[in-house]
Amino acid sequence: MIDTLDSDSLPGSPAWTERPAFLASHRALSICTRQLNQLADSVVRSVTALSNAGVVQKSKERLSPGRYIVQLGPVALTIAWLCRSMDSVADGDLLVIVWRGAVAPRGEHLPERMTTQHAPIAVTALWEEVFVAAGTDEATWGWQPKSAGAGSFSSVELAEHCVERLRAAYETCHTEGEAVA
Repeated sequence: MIDTLDSDSLPGSPAWTERPAFLASHRALSICTRQLNQLADSVVRSVTALSNAGVVQKSKERLSPGRYIVQLGPVALTIAWLCRSMDSVADGDLLVIVWRGAVAPRGEHLPERMTTQHAPIAVTALWEEVFVAAGTDEATWGWQPKSAGAGSFSSVELAEHCVERLRAAYETCHTEGEAVA
């Protein structure tokens, strides 16, 4: 049996125009998860490439769903997916920050009788940007800076951009450390 189209299923009808936009749809949630995983994988690959390009210190990565921390010596990169609703990508923000200092360091075991403790180094944000998801489907998916509104990055391009900021911060801190020593 062939169903005929009713007037509410045609573009321009009230039912059609009230449909949720792509980023507010459930389909966008799975695409967002894939894009966040691609972003994390690309960050890890790009940071590993820094080691091969002469960065002396080995990075420490912490990856969890929607949250990534990469510590590279005296600097760190954090990426966090923040959303007000678990049902919509449209209201989410991707917060990217490059830090000076140790971000969420793992606790070190300190013997009870140890008399000296090292004071933690203050953590300072060196660069921060908020991105939002943009696109009408997976093929057009991008991360758009919330402040600028124009242009967008693919997940791989955004990873390269963030790691470049991390590398520049590392070199600045490394050079300043040598000048102070």
